[in-house]
Amino acid sequence: MQELHIPEGINYECTGCGKCCTGWTVPMTPQDHKRISAVDWGAESERYAGRKLFRLLKDYEKAGTPYSHAICPGDDGFCPFLVDNLCYIHGQYGGAFKPSMCQLFPYCFNETPSGVYATVSFVSMGVVYNSGKALAEQKELLEQKLELFRRMYPGHHPNWSRLQLAVGRPMSWDQYLEHEKQLLAFLNDRTLPIEERMLKGSQYLVSQLGAPQAVQLGPEAAALNKLDRHLLTALHRMYFPARPLGKGECDFNIWRFAYQFLYQGARIAFPDRSFTFEELHGFPWPSGDADIEDLLYRYFFSRIFGKLYFGAGFGQLSLLTGFHHLILTLALIKLQAKAWAKSRGAPRVSMVDMVATIRELEKRLGESRLGGWEAGAWELFLQSPMRARRLLAYA
Repeated sequence: MQELHIPEGINYECTGCGKCCTGWTVPMTPQDHKRISAVDWGAESERYAGRKLFRLLKDYEKAGTPYSHAICPGDDGFCPFLVDNLCYIHGQYGGAFKPSMCQLFPYCFNETPSGVYATVSFVSMGVVYNSGKALAEQKELLEQKLELFRRMYPGHHPNWSRLQLAVGRPMSWDQYLEHEKQLLAFLNDRTLPIEERMLKGSQYLVSQLGAPQAVQLGPEAAALNKLDRHLLTALHRMYFPARPLGKGECDFNIWRFAYQFLYQGARIAFPDRSFTFEELHGFPWPSGDADIEDLLYRYFFSRIFGKLYFGAGFGQLSLLTGFHHLILTLALIKLQAKAWAKSRGAPRVSMVDMVATIRELEKRLGESRLGGWEAGAWELFLQSPMRARRLLAYA
């Protein structure tokens, strides 16, 4: 039996808002489909009479997954089994009858050499608002969810044997755990803004390479260069697409990035309009907002605690590059939240903008993959602590 590690300070309880049941395909294993499609749903409720409720997944959708089918969403994008913000399947037949993914959500698990680390998805409104009981008080339930996860993904055994502090600097798992303690200690310092806490983590990792400490940036040195702008643009298109994504478009593609860098402009795209970096840079950010700071803290704490940002947790990236990617996502969160606020005519960013931003980012991170070429490009682009500072200074 592997030890189950549960994060402190993270709560979850379903709020019954129904928002988790829209915006993505609800997948089904063959067993899920056989069980649920055997029900005559038209006889259960006239709302389902003559309606196509399930579809086969396309080859690229099911590749590398335990899924074979999906529930067809309604015209409004919601799961058709969401009725009055409650699951109709659950109401009629109990929670164990629902698709396995729905039973598992929002709990997530990552197997490592020191045990399995439990986290929760920030797609869930309950998670975003830290509602309900602490995960640390849900051990029995988490153990049940872990068993379900193992049945769904019996081959889930991530390879943590290729850990690197930076390219060409291998490290052991025990060495990583020591670095993680330092990173979480910086993150836990609530006396500093989240940006400074993340940059302290970057400075620490760079110091472990024997490199000099990064200097503070003045206004001129903090200006974005062309590569900075295009990196932000490319990852913003991937994590916050202004239109529905096609096959492979939620992934970073080095050839698409090269074309963008050479021939296209760098702007933050938003539905029906786009923003320059200068427009968003000058838009007010609510510094010192306790609720926003807490949401950002919990989000990045969960990513780090769950080992979901480097190595086998994300593209086999080195620790330094993986952590700098977290800093880049913080910059993107701020830019996207500002775009949300501007689009609705608000004078400054509020929690409403942050919730929409975090939930969308969490969805896209779960869908994104890095290939070998792309991971190599990120190692090249994101090693620099000065770039990490510039990106945060301008967001």
